[in-house]
Amino acid sequence: MNVAGLDLSAIQRELFFEESEYDARLSAIREGMAARGIDTLVLAGPENILYVTGYQTFGFHNYQLCVIPAKGKPFLVLRFMESVLAARYAWTDEVVPWDDTQDPTEVTITALRERGLAEGVIGIEEKAYFLRVTDWKKLAASLPNLIDGSGVVEPVRASKSPRELEFMRESCRLTDLGMTAALDEIAVGRTDNDVAAAAFDAMTRAGAEYLQRDPIVCTGARSGLPHACYMRETLKPGDAVLIELSGVYHRYYAPMMRGAVVGPPSDQIRRMADVIIETLEAAMAKIRPGATSAEVDAAAREVINRAGMWENYRKRAGYSVGLGMSTWVEGGIASLKEDDPTVLKPGMCFHLPMALRDYGKAGLGFSETIVVTETGCEPLGTVPRELRIA
Repeated sequence: MNVAGLDLSAIQRELFFEESEYDARLSAIREGMAARGIDTLVLAGPENILYVTGYQTFGFHNYQLCVIPAKGKPFLVLRFMESVLAARYAWTDEVVPWDDTQDPTEVTITALRERGLAEGVIGIEEKAYFLRVTDWKKLAASLPNLIDGSGVVEPVRASKSPRELEFMRESCRLTDLGMTAALDEIAVGRTDNDVAAAAFDAMTRAGAEYLQRDPIVCTGARSGLPHACYMRETLKPGDAVLIELSGVYHRYYAPMMRGAVVGPPSDQIRRMADVIIETLEAAMAKIRPGATSAEVDAAAREVINRAGMWENYRKRAGYSVGLGMSTWVEGGIASLKEDDPTVLKPGMCFHLPMALRDYGKAGLGFSETIVVTETGCEPLGTVPRELRIA
């Protein structure tokens, strides 16, 4: 590994995929580059950088790029402190580091010029969350043929390889453990923090890596607020509990939602649970190779609309899931939503987070992470798909 002449020979390389798999990914990405007339592709999304090179860091919010020329190996542009990690995790041999006293865009431009890449058509991921507008403007001012290169890598990532599916199955084993521990913790007098802590402890002790997202636990009135989370609330009789979480293994996620109630459920809670589970199972029944995202979403909507609960739902049916650094949502790959023409293929993985909320009063959710098989779909989790009564 070459990082500005620094001797990193003491760092043992750790790759989670064979180099042949990285070679296959790179070849497929270059086909996509050629189809769009891109000579050099510049990746800014941390998940895509990880997918192409193996490099990872929890400091992904810093300026970091992966440069893929039409020929030759990719190279990384990284903050120096992060670049040392590339010696551990990346299969690529070259890193261009920038120090905190430097402008990383100037370092990037110089690296491209030195390699004869600056005058060609350069596609950069303009839609990446962590490419700042100010940085893009500086690059665009110096690179005459800079275009949007978003969406080249995502089609290659869409169908998971057998090795990736191994990682997702292990992630879901951890998810099962976390969800079981969370559900077992629910009782009068416990807090939502207790429930989250039980899940986190179970997954972490069983081998989960650091999480991109804490276990989501919403109880009582807060369960009726979309994307709320635990905040020191004591569980009371009649409280609904919405839990969403995922373990992580080699940065692969397999999320799950489950619903519970403290004590006997009210008629409203029972009906919400029944409708959500029916919606989830209707969507899963529609998933198969050749089906479209829109068809899966329509199957979910049909159940919701028949129940007269659209305003309590009002969202897409799911999204691609798997590799995660900044988020476990692979929404840039595929979303199961109305009018979306994406055709499902074997190996694609989706999270189907079905939830209903009586806003500000109560909410429940049930979901599965599934993989598209040759004949339908397979849920990766094993926790029973039923309302848990604590």
